Amino acid sequence: MAEGMIISLINNLALLLALGVIYEVSYSLPSRWNKAVEIIKGLLIGMICLAIMLVPFQFTSGLVFDTRSILLSISAYVFGPIPSIIAGAIGIAYRVSMGGVGVFTGVTVVILSVALGLLWRRIGPQIFPRRIWLQIYVLGLVVHILMLGAMFLMPFESAIVVVRAIRLPVLAIYPIGSVFLAVLLLHQRDRHEAMGRVVEAENRYRTLFEGSKTINMLVDPASGKILDVNPAAVDYYGWTAQQMKGMRVSDISTLSAVEVKNEMDLAVAGQQNYFQVQHRKSDGTVVDVEVYSGPIEIDGKTMLYSATHDITQRVAVQRELEDSENRFRRLIDSAPAAIFIQADGVFVFVNRFTMELLGAKRPQDLIGTSVVERCHPDEREAVQKRIRLLNESKLAVPIRTGTMVRLDGSTVIVDISAVPIQYKGKHGALVFAQDVTERIQMERVKSEMEAQQRQRQKMEAIGTLAGGVAHEINNPISGIMNYAQLIQDKATDGSEQAVYAGEIIHETERIAQIVRNLLQFSRQEKQSHSYASPYDIVEQTISLIRTIIKKDQIELEIEMEPGLPKLKCRSQQIQQVIMNLLTNARDALNEKYDTYDENKKIRLLVQQHAKDDRRWIRFVVEDRGSGIPVEIKDKIFEPFFSTKPKDLGTGLGLSISFGIVHDHHGILSVDSKEGEYTRMILDLPVDNGWDLK
Repeated sequence: MAEGMIISLINNLALLLALGVIYEVSYSLPSRWNKAVEIIKGLLIGMICLAIMLVPFQFTSGLVFDTRSILLSISAYVFGPIPSIIAGAIGIAYRVSMGGVGVFTGVTVVILSVALGLLWRRIGPQIFPRRIWLQIYVLGLVVHILMLGAMFLMPFESAIVVVRAIRLPVLAIYPIGSVFLAVLLLHQRDRHEAMGRVVEAENRYRTLFEGSKTINMLVDPASGKILDVNPAAVDYYGWTAQQMKGMRVSDISTLSAVEVKNEMDLAVAGQQNYFQVQHRKSDGTVVDVEVYSGPIEIDGKTMLYSATHDITQRVAVQRELEDSENRFRRLIDSAPAAIFIQADGVFVFVNRFTMELLGAKRPQDLIGTSVVERCHPDEREAVQKRIRLLNESKLAVPIRTGTMVRLDGSTVIVDISAVPIQYKGKHGALVFAQDVTERIQMERVKSEMEAQQRQRQKMEAIGTLAGGVAHEINNPISGIMNYAQLIQDKATDGSEQAVYAGEIIHETERIAQIVRNLLQFSRQEKQSHSYASPYDIVEQTISLIRTIIKKDQIELEIEMEPGLPKLKCRSQQIQQVIMNLLTNARDALNEKYDTYDENKKIRLLVQQHAKDDRRWIRFVVEDRGSGIPVEIKDKIFEPFFSTKPKDLGTGLGLSISFGIVHDHHGILSVDSKEGEYTRMILDLPVDNGWDLK
């Protein structure tokens, strides 16, 4: 019986080879059937399952054995859930229709085979990542051990007889059959995936080759024959694609066949991929071209892929420049402007004015030295890019303003432009430099003056408006104060009316004082020099900003040394400076703290000190905001420099304040640590030397 069973099962295994045919069929289906491929696979596998079950080994009546367990477990492992479940359902349906004592066992084997195949599809590669045959063998062994176990779903005595009879062929043949079938299918899958990648790469190459506007050719370097050309090449040269495919590179090149072969050998070896040559068109026209050529592997053979660009016009310009070099050399040398030539990024020629511009005593001080080293460090990267455009791409660069470093380390601002030339066989540039240091400085002064003038005009307009508003407010305030005084005069001392009237008088006097301070602060006409009390200056300034600071939940600490002397100044201007410093401190705190914080405070310190046998008054405005970064600390007094958004700052506040302090012979400085604090320090001499007459 065992021998007959083994022969029957081996014959049954042969039917499994049909599964390989199904795999091939699935790859040949039209792409529009992609969504139905899984179902079709399942139906085809189910048909094979039926064929296998139609020629089983019959152990007893109603108890048959075949290779459906191999078919279904490997199908689940290779094809996935949908095909294997469909095939399993077909197998179950047919086994139920067969009936017999082993029907329940047969259905269980189908279910176990599909389930274990799908499970092993997930965990098998993790357990045996590099040995696919071992994965499949273990799967086949586990499936058929469980199949033997399923025999015990029949009566125990029958199960023992069956297991003893089939255990050897099942455990010996079935796992090996599983490995053979799986390896066959996986090999087919890998082969088709590799073919798919090849087709995809060929399609991508063809799209890039045909669709490019660049002239593309594929050349056999061994024979020099043109194998393929794109439409751009056909349009450029004037021959048809078929005609060009029958030509050699030497047929369109002005070089000899030997010279062409040498250049192709260089390209194949990767020693050179750029060539500047002349080509012939179909009408006999000779054009200058640059060719980028490199090796490419096609069907295991090395070819040359060449991209060609027409440079006829550029070459004509270069030749004209080369021809004119000697003619203009003496003109350049004697020109009343700084002109020099650079090649490979170094000075190769300088005229007299270039030496004067850079502080050189003789040409040898500059010849052979780096052009980039004579540029400001912040601009060197940009200069290197411009040199590459000039030397490699042969493109002129537009005029720009930059800073050059003289040999003694000082700097000079220049307007500089350049055009590409060829000098003594080297690609370089003719550079023109014009000293504009004085002009730039004058423009900066003019810009600062215009900005200050605009600010003065703005403040004058504000002063005019404030004056009108003050007069309009003062009239009703005076009426309110007078009526409150009348009420207080008639009221009994200590009564509610007297108390309320006193409060009204106090508040109206405070409003009147604020209006007077605002009017005095906003006036921008020339104020005569006078002695002013530091206490009054601070009090009048604080009265204008105290409410805003309180609204922002900022604590204001004021420390004023007693007995401070009066100082010569224009008090409104000093108020303007202090107001600006307090406003900046407020903005810094609001930026760091959205709501109340114990560190959200401004400290105003006023004290007297002596320096150089003179008395000075120092005003210090300190905040615990974000501080000033080191890299911008030296720029904060420059006009239009601001770290605030455009709608919050003009960049003129500190610049104007600096000018006011300078006019008062004082000093405005800053002490800051980024992330911790900022102290703005205003030092004013008690006697600044002004004549008060």
